[in-house]
Amino acid sequence: MDMLPGFRPRSRLWRRFCRDRDGVAAVEFAMILPVMLVTYVGMVEVVQLVMINRKVTQLTSALSDLTARAQSVAPADIDNIFNAAQTVLMPYDSSKAGMVIASIVIDSTGVAKVCWSNQRNGTAPGRGTTVIIPDSVKVPNTSVIMARASYKYTPTIGYVLTGTFTLGDNPIYARPRNGLAGGTLNIEQVKRTDANPCPLFT
Repeated sequence: MDMLPGFRPRSRLWRRFCRDRDGVAAVEFAMILPVMLVTYVGMVEVVQLVMINRKVTQLTSALSDLTARAQSVAPADIDNIFNAAQTVLMPYDSSKAGMVIASIVIDSTGVAKVCWSNQRNGTAPGRGTTVIIPDSVKVPNTSVIMARASYKYTPTIGYVLTGTFTLGDNPIYARPRNGLAGGTLNIEQVKRTDANPCPLFT
């Protein structure tokens, strides 16, 4: 059987094309590049989120620790505590952080109520509000400082992680280190200079 004219040259070209490896690496790189970019961007965003979340935990701890060291605090002292504690967030934007400090007094029946509270970019429970605290700190006739901090994190790129994430917002408790006895039960507590000690909540 006679071959069709031009069949042999075409088959030879096809075999040579199949054996040719020039440019294979470039083609493979072009195929894998989008996957590598998405993976890289995702890792950057997740690492940033984890780092900020850790700093928010450190911020909460600093708020409770600094307040628990005081005997009494004035409104200006609370502002100084907020200013000092939020430096933990550097180099991240501290204006995106919400902070709450509250002195909680537990009466003789184990009921925990807010004696005083302050907030910056957050929501603080009012004086006399009954709160639920862990059993480990709910000791009758004692007080604790509760601190809570949160952070609104919006990914810079927003390709893998989208939207705004609220990080933290978990309370940390600390016993007064150098508190003063006060209130109707003489409970040791960090007093506010502009409020009566508790459990005199009115």
